Amino acid sequence: MRFRYRIETMKNKIIAFDFLRALAIAMIIPAHLSNFLSFAYIKLALYAVDPFVANMGLGLFIFMSGYLLYYNNHSINSFQSVLSFYRKRLLRIFPLYWAAIAAFTLVFFIFAPKLNSGFEFPNAEHVFSFYNLIMHVLGLQIFLAPAYVSPMLTLYFVGLIIVFYTIYPLIIMLSKSSKQILLYSSLIFIGCLLVSRTFNIIEYRFYTFFPIFIFGILTCKESLFEKSMIINRKNPFVQILLAALPAMLVLVIVLGSRTTLLLDQNTSFTIESASSGTIGSSTVVSMLESMANSLGLSYTTLKFIIDSVLLNLFVIIFCVLEYRFAMKFINNKFSSSLSSVFTYVATASYCIYLFHRPFLALWNSGTHFISSPILHDVILIFIALPILVVISYHLQILELNLKKHIFHKKAPYKEFSFVGFLNSFSK
Repeated sequence: MRFRYRIETMKNKIIAFDFLRALAIAMIIPAHLSNFLSFAYIKLALYAVDPFVANMGLGLFIFMSGYLLYYNNHSINSFQSVLSFYRKRLLRIFPLYWAAIAAFTLVFFIFAPKLNSGFEFPNAEHVFSFYNLIMHVLGLQIFLAPAYVSPMLTLYFVGLIIVFYTIYPLIIMLSKSSKQILLYSSLIFIGCLLVSRTFNIIEYRFYTFFPIFIFGILTCKESLFEKSMIINRKNPFVQILLAALPAMLVLVIVLGSRTTLLLDQNTSFTIESASSGTIGSSTVVSMLESMANSLGLSYTTLKFIIDSVLLNLFVIIFCVLEYRFAMKFINNKFSSSLSSVFTYVATASYCIYLFHRPFLALWNSGTHFISSPILHDVILIFIALPILVVISYHLQILELNLKKHIFHKKAPYKEFSFVGFLNSFSK
């Protein structure tokens, strides 16, 4: 009876994490979609939820990555185990990542002049230089930016995960408790800040998402919210509302900021600033500059601190509530068809993330003859995106089968040994 309960719990958690991965990728893609749409009002509607929704989706991936990474690798106590950890991580991450680098280079640089995708890759000449590409192939874009590397849109995330994985064994080997994990991760965070200020390396996204990664580890280690958060099972509507509350709060803040685009003629906003939470309104800038001067800081430093704190606050709240919601309500009592949808999208999520920009650029290039903006966008949303999911799923399965064939062994079964985005980033 006890064994059966453990099996049921295992199934519930797998389905729950499939749901969370599907949710995360469903938050990221719409935020990037505005670059490839034609109808102005649809573009503005999506533009209004960017960048926070995309960052929250990425934060959810990173939270789950830390959680599942600790679940499957909570004991690293020798040099051999460290080497084994790195070997497995690199093998799972790099093959599809290298294919994505090739796709980005072909679509957004080599063949870009011949394509009519409606999207111009920012700073393409520098980003796709031979040196910069080599740094990306090695996964060093976050380590060496901004002084020596310019990270690519989207693919910077793989470099970010590589930094986290480089640090992870050190934290686990040094730490025997949650307090020690928190202590050593804080020391590493501060040490990286000092290195950053001295050598102008380690890109700012590391500081934005590292606390979320550590939070995922601590959640797994201590089940932090199993006891401290009380959920009323009798009122699912309340729980759905709570799960959506962080996103609602973020939307209010983002939409409120976007109104300055209409009210303040001196507002500036470019694609390079799209990942930042603070709009360049002259009123906002003036207020922050006064505050920075009173604190003895530069405007850029204060803006970075505010953006990072707000993003971490919202993403952590969002991750906690979505994690709790999934663990309570997403289980094997769902219909098999719905669970299959979660698993299918979750399996495809890594490839969707890596290849959605070049895929959508090629799709736009092949359908630019559609004169109606509404028709173009309807076809892209309801035909192109499902095709992207199907292709990504089969590409992921093909890659896994090739690995099994090359290395002549089956993947070991573990409780969370499933494919997809976190298959590459967590086991």
